[in-house]
Amino acid sequence: MADYTPNPWILDEIAANRKWMVEMMDGMPTECLTSCAKEIESLRAELAKRTDERDEARRMYCGFAEYNERGSENSSKEDIAHALGWDCYKEDGK
Repeated sequence: MADYTPNPWILDEIAANRKWMVEMMDGMPTECLTSCAKEIESLRAELAKRTDERDEARRMYCGFAEYNERGSENSSKEDIAHALGWDCYKEDGK
């Protein structure tokens, strides 16, 4: 399963609202925070799973496109993904 890496804008938003978040969580029962943390981890795992499924579907599409275009342009699967702006062929495994 792929590691979850948040978008930079999410990190900026968290940093901008950190004080508010700390004040909001101050005094919350530990059970609530634990429950929230478990839900966040569950959602991260689900996102990683869906991202992996999306990437696999994109790779399949690119494979079919490569097969169909073999007679005309001879584009590789990676070239097709790049032309579509897809990152389903990650070079460093991330």
